[in-house]
Amino acid sequence: MARQRQRGAALRRGAAAMLALALSAPVAAQSGASCAADPEAAARSYNYILGTQAIGGPYQHTKGNRLIEQANNVRGMGSNLLKISLAEGAAPAYDSAEAARGAKTTLDYVKAAPAVQQALDMDFTYYQAWVHSFTDATWRDGVDMTEARQYYDEMYALTAWLLERYSGTGKVFMLGNWEGDWLLLGRQNRELDPSPTAVEGMIAWMKIRQLAVDNARAAVAHKDVAVYHYIEVNLVKKAMAGRPSIGLSVLREVNPDLVSYSAYEAIKQSPTPDLMSIRQPLEEILGFLEAQLPPKEGLPFKRRVFIGEFGYHADRAKPLTVKQQYMKSRFVMQSAVALDLPFALIWQMYNNEYTEDGRSKEMSLIDERGRKRALYMLHRNYLAEMKSFVAQSCRDTGALPSRDAFRARALEVLKASGFEKMQALEEGWTG
Repeated sequence: MARQRQRGAALRRGAAAMLALALSAPVAAQSGASCAADPEAAARSYNYILGTQAIGGPYQHTKGNRLIEQANNVRGMGSNLLKISLAEGAAPAYDSAEAARGAKTTLDYVKAAPAVQQALDMDFTYYQAWVHSFTDATWRDGVDMTEARQYYDEMYALTAWLLERYSGTGKVFMLGNWEGDWLLLGRQNRELDPSPTAVEGMIAWMKIRQLAVDNARAAVAHKDVAVYHYIEVNLVKKAMAGRPSIGLSVLREVNPDLVSYSAYEAIKQSPTPDLMSIRQPLEEILGFLEAQLPPKEGLPFKRRVFIGEFGYHADRAKPLTVKQQYMKSRFVMQSAVALDLPFALIWQMYNNEYTEDGRSKEMSLIDERGRKRALYMLHRNYLAEMKSFVAQSCRDTGALPSRDAFRARALEVLKASGFEKMQALEEGWTG
């Protein structure tokens, strides 16, 4: 107990010292390509809300790097958003384990991993990345001054490098974490509550990360590039019930730029494909999260909460499950657009979940056989339709469509994208 009190006092001193370094409010990224001058370029950089992730998966279909293979598939689908992991645990899936072993910071790892740099250099506009730490600091038992400095320097260096390297490109980087409530608990058991020390440690860790991003944005000369910090949560029902969790105990203390919701607890309430039974819990939970965020100036997002992860299992031996997976996923996508969220990302391009006997749980857009599934076709069709809509608005009016007009058209496209239609595209796909 004495050691815990000492660690708590050190944590408070460390956090206070880091907070004293604050310079100014974060600045927003500048606008992208001129709509009237280049409609296609404007359409390429527009935020289409819906996308996927390239975090992992044990298979590949080319002889090249697995990260680049997935990134190319994301780009080939028509998406301008890439979600990856810069955490040590994902390095083997990206063929970058050696780079991770020698790294002392996240930036060390990025610089030593050519495939990671190549992915960041690709012509995506939006990036989301899990960023944990390559230092030996541990926040779960509190953050002392040495650890605070390690965390701060690591996140500041990465943010500064991104701002400098990609200045003028129009890229938007969002740096966050994997499902934070599991991190807070130290295990995946939703019935447990985190210790007060762990809560205090996470608050300090997240405050330092946010501060480092804020300060780098203020200090580093840059233009037409942005870096933001997000916190991902996954057990919001606990927060709404008044139990210790990120949603209840951390968000208000940190006030991050954005909050990502790994939404499985909400979307799996629907036993059958039904739009409102999926949308209603999402609306309630995301509204709760938003209410935990004090106002913050300088952010370009109308809403600061988004769906960082969603998806459903299926079994190809049971065709009804595949259809229900498709329909439920589409309903999540429709809900995200209707609720005007900035992003909603399906898990994921390649499957990484299997039953005990090795059968795929089909959480993929491209499966183990290389087949582009109906969910891939849904995203591909949506992105093609909406890019055309945005470009046509530029040509007709010289301006991007209003967000309301965009959302109305997006909902029409999604509603018209029935399972049988997309399955026919899957079966006829030769690309």
